[in-house]
Amino acid sequence: MSLKQKLIDFGCGPEFVDIAMGFSKYYKPALDIEAFIEFVEDEFARIEAEEAKAKLEEESVDATELFDEFESEDEFDDNTDLYSEYAADEEE
Repeated sequence: MSLKQKLIDFGCGPEFVDIAMGFSKYYKPALDIEAFIEFVEDEFARIEAEEAKAKLEEESVDATELFDEFESEDEFDDNTDLYSEYAADEEE
């Protein structure tokens, strides 16, 4: 009986069967089908976690770029003073 048929007979859905077939080189007929299914689940989860981590690292924002609009420390200080004046007006 083929690996694909064993997975189907075990009750695996078509999507999982497709995923598991990608790991078919690791299947050994002497290995219990349940052990192979657990292996596929663990490996697929590990791969998904690595891909998610890589995607998150790509999407990370370098906060130092957020302050590039201020050309100098003096300009930053001037804007800070404006905020202080605004906050003081609000308190009154």
